[in-house]
Amino acid sequence: MRMRTSLRCLAGLGILAASGCGLVLGLDDFKDGAPAGGATSAGSGGGATCEPERELECYSGPPGTEDVGICQAGTQACKEDGSGYEACAGEVTPAKETCASAEDEDCDGKDCVAWARLIGGAEEEVVSDVAMDAAGNTYVAGNFKGAISFGDDVLIASGDRDAFLIKLSASGEYVWSHQLGDARGETLSSLAVSPQGDVIVASLELEHDISSMSLMLHRYDPDGGVKWSKSLGAKMCGVVPSVVAGMSFLPDGDVVLAGSYCGTIRFDDAHAISNETDRGDVFVAKLRSSDGSIDDESGWARTWGGEGAQHATDVAVDAAGNIIVAGDFRDELVLGDLSYAAAGGSDAFMAKVTNRGRVSWARVLGGTENEVLRSIAVDRLGGPAAVIGFQGVVDFGGGEVAADELVDILLKYTTSNVYEWGRVFHGGLIHNELLIDPTGDVLIVAGLKESAEVDGELLRAKSARDLVLLRLGIEGDPLWVRTFGVVGEDGIDARAIALGGSGEFLVVGETSGKIDLGAGVMVPQGDGDIFVASLRP
Repeated sequence: MRMRTSLRCLAGLGILAASGCGLVLGLDDFKDGAPAGGATSAGSGGGATCEPERELECYSGPPGTEDVGICQAGTQACKEDGSGYEACAGEVTPAKETCASAEDEDCDGKDCVAWARLIGGAEEEVVSDVAMDAAGNTYVAGNFKGAISFGDDVLIASGDRDAFLIKLSASGEYVWSHQLGDARGETLSSLAVSPQGDVIVASLELEHDISSMSLMLHRYDPDGGVKWSKSLGAKMCGVVPSVVAGMSFLPDGDVVLAGSYCGTIRFDDAHAISNETDRGDVFVAKLRSSDGSIDDESGWARTWGGEGAQHATDVAVDAAGNIIVAGDFRDELVLGDLSYAAAGGSDAFMAKVTNRGRVSWARVLGGTENEVLRSIAVDRLGGPAAVIGFQGVVDFGGGEVAADELVDILLKYTTSNVYEWGRVFHGGLIHNELLIDPTGDVLIVAGLKESAEVDGELLRAKSARDLVLLRLGIEGDPLWVRTFGVVGEDGIDARAIALGGSGEFLVVGETSGKIDLGAGVMVPQGDGDIFVASLRP
């Protein structure tokens, strides 16, 4: 029968000190040896180094991680001839944390979710966008009815619906908030945050009868102070409002915004663009972040139109300051000297624009039915990835793919517009937003209705709608997928995802039922509260 002794002499270094262990255990209970790695170490007189059949516990992980999460000690057995110990067997040491399960892989006592919190009130709240600065602070923008509380601060809507901006610390604690709107009501559509924590938000201000409107921009400093606010103008496109769909800070400190509009947008006294039809045109503009105007040397504004309607749905910026604008159109899309005709009802498009406003390339993504571009992101080299909803037969660059009903496809292209790979997701998986982390992995936040298949794994929703987080490798192979449901019949609406400087990422959305994202059960106050969760890389 083997005897087992538990030793922790110089734990984590795999070393047993003869005199030290003798003092701890008593020399009658211990024969000096070299258990770590099985090496022998005879004393000055030679002979056996351990007692045959004896076992020692062994653990080479960092101090404080043993018996935390998945980490556990193994055993080392003395060889039959007593010449030394076998290698440590069965130990589990810290590994990279993933969100594939609720297990604590890095053995720090925490799940993948670093923190999570609800934001809400007695009525309805909707989140529009989320971002993170270089220090890990979180910025959440959205809209609310009635009143909404942030810790001890309470905002009360002046109109039917007002907008809000909130800053949370790196640990999820409330820092400051702003309310946007008056009796006319204001709806926030997007925000951009600089690495230093300067914030620009875009909103839509509507009149009482919803016949007139204005696009608004507001800038705040890291402490929440208002630096400037301005109206851009624009008007309704029939019954559809003009909108700033996406916005981002550029490496040179300027800001780029893209969206759809009718009427006239006036950026400053010297720069304006116009679309006098009732069908939306795309606009893209590079503005000074200092005051929202256009610099005559480095700034610019572009409008893209054609027959039918054109819409921008997202914008992304690469490390060199190049801009990828994505959206969809009907009938025709004219990008300066480039012109494209829609193949079906509506087609998706991507266009790369230089920092100087010149279109480098464009790609139309269309087939026999309708295509909708949901989200776009770029890798560190500037190669875009896009999620597109499609139906029918489409060739996205890698050969024809077909779907009898609306499904989503994830597509990856190089910085020079060459197709790399695509992944089709069948079933009730609707992708809301994606990002690409510094390693090239793709992270997606999506909603799941009923069921969907991912890499041969069948996902089943626990409620009316589940939250799905999906990570794919640089070649598009799924690395892990995790679903979050709510307690009861109500569901979750996943909205947006944002990346931090250390690889952590944020997920936001709304929940109408109790939800546990890994940091404990959270209970909404009203019809639907906003959830914010920070997940570690």
